Amino acid sequence: MGMIGCYTAVDDTLLNRIVSGEQDILEIDPKQYPALDIDKSWHAIHYLLCGEAGDGRPPMGYVVPLSDDTAIECDLDYGAFGLTAQQVQEAAEYLNTLDDAAIKELYDFPAMLENDIYPLYSGDNEAEFYEYLHANLVEVKNYFAQMAEKGFGVIFYIS
Repeated sequence: MGMIGCYTAVDDTLLNRIVSGEQDILEIDPKQYPALDIDKSWHAIHYLLCGEAGDGRPPMGYVVPLSDDTAIECDLDYGAFGLTAQQVQEAAEYLNTLDDAAIKELYDFPAMLENDIYPLYSGDNEAEFYEYLHANLVEVKNYFAQMAEKGFGVIFYIS
């Protein structure tokens, strides 16, 4: 078992109700909204795009939001982070600029190991981990494009 990164798309009205505390995030049934599970790749994707373990400036930092600016008060063990439809649009536009060559250029396996980026450990294979990371990032890229097209915001959480 590990820490799994998950996205659930919501409209801005619901996101605002959750952020303001009018509705508990735990009352949302993720099966009712478009969702995406990116397994344990979330931290490595964030690092790949932002070059740091936490925070990350927009729009890169919106892809796997980990900053206090996007944090949602909730009872989840690892917290949750919310993005408005506009922020999802910005992230989707950024992701759309990344082709396979650009993603490969951003990949710095030794730096990820040195910075203890989850879920890496010293015995991991650089090429195999890249394939895992790339496959999940492509899923995120597609998800953000679809959610931006539909005008959804996104809640990211770790389960």
